[in-house]
Amino acid sequence: MNQKLSFLLGPGGGTAALFFGFKSLTGAEVFRFAAKTLVPGVVPALPPDWRYVELRTPADVAALEPGVRAQLGAQSGAGPEQLVRRGASLHALLCGDAVVAQLNIETSPACEVDDPKLTLHLAEGDSFLGFLHTWPEFRRRGAAQLLIAATEQVLRERGLKRLVTHVRATNVPSMAAFKNLGYRFNALVFSKTSGMLLGALGMRRLGLQALPVRQGGR
Repeated sequence: MNQKLSFLLGPGGGTAALFFGFKSLTGAEVFRFAAKTLVPGVVPALPPDWRYVELRTPADVAALEPGVRAQLGAQSGAGPEQLVRRGASLHALLCGDAVVAQLNIETSPACEVDDPKLTLHLAEGDSFLGFLHTWPEFRRRGAAQLLIAATEQVLRERGLKRLVTHVRATNVPSMAAFKNLGYRFNALVFSKTSGMLLGALGMRRLGLQALPVRQGGR
């Protein structure tokens, strides 16, 4: 509770508090969407005992230590094996046999987002970043920002042009990590606390379309 309070009292905390109030009054969640053009840049150096990994194939996943694979699976939604089978990738920072931070990248033109529950139609050359998570023992060390920056350059080298992401409007640490890397959150998506899509504002400005998840989707 003290950690949450310190975030709310810091930069961006006032805006987050407004969204907390909106949720309390309406029962609706708000997510903020942003897109960033991928350009060449200098990737910040990692701490000496950290390393970056990208998982794109079943062989990449199988090569992991079982404990690392299980830890990644706990915060990746579908799990590493299923993610790579459907063409997504998982990116992480590791410290020995511990996961520091992780995120998923989807490149399907019609990307199904789990929370809120929607189908996000991406423009050509777009990729979508979701499930950003820093493990508790590594928080407040800039891990999320380092991971995002490293992933951006890998995606650019793969020929992708833009990275799209979304953050719960009350998630101050994640908002700060993206903003420090030049992301501008110009669109809003509203959902019930169950995840059901209610509506969206500003998505066209980002060249995106958000629709309720189709029946029979994953």
